[in-house]
Amino acid sequence: MTLISIAITSDPVCPWCYIGYRRLTKAIRLYQRTYPGASQDDIRITWKPYFLDRDAPMESISYLDRMTQKLGPDKVASSQAHLQRLGLQDGIQFRFGGRIGNTLRAHQVIFLCERYDAETGTDYTTAVAEGIFRAQFEEERDITDVETLVRIVGEASEGSLDKERVRSWLEGGQGVGEIEEMAERARREGTRGVPWYRFGGEVEEERAVTLDGAQDVAEFLETLIAYKEGGRSVVHGQGGEGC
Repeated sequence: MTLISIAITSDPVCPWCYIGYRRLTKAIRLYQRTYPGASQDDIRITWKPYFLDRDAPMESISYLDRMTQKLGPDKVASSQAHLQRLGLQDGIQFRFGGRIGNTLRAHQVIFLCERYDAETGTDYTTAVAEGIFRAQFEEERDITDVETLVRIVGEASEGSLDKERVRSWLEGGQGVGEIEEMAERARREGTRGVPWYRFGGEVEEERAVTLDGAQDVAEFLETLIAYKEGGRSVVHGQGGEGC
């Protein structure tokens, strides 16, 4: 059995992070079905924060208005159509009628869930991260809103993580210092966009394989196999789209 740790650096308002995550999960399922012995491997996903816009307002604004400001009115429709076409291939029904704002609270929730999983031996964090993506891009829910995030955690953890603990964590600003330090460290280490993936490499002497952007399923599968087979070189995958 091989332990494969995959750290995903992402921002919940990045549509390419959602697409990349879905492609990665497809590759993991394919790897476990087809590669000899892979069904016994332990694949663990962790989430690292990144801010595409740290100065975004804590109170959300219209997603369409924000994208118009960012891209210009002549590019919004084509950009959204492109994402919708690609999303369908990965089971994502992109909708853009919701709202967007600062993602600090969403990162706080993910950080809390990772701490809770470490305390209890559960594995809810990835379900929560996916729930936040789905809320933002498919359900048009406001992920800057405390009560929305409390409900997402409740749904993803099947009620295991106490609502009052989540609400208190968010309203008390807990975890913010650690989140900002992790996001700043990612920038210091050269991350200039997301998604970004590191396979292994949690400690200095451990080999690591990295990928940049929402790679296709085949690239993720090749990376899993390369890591399994023990190649020690650091590979920076190119060609994936990102934010």
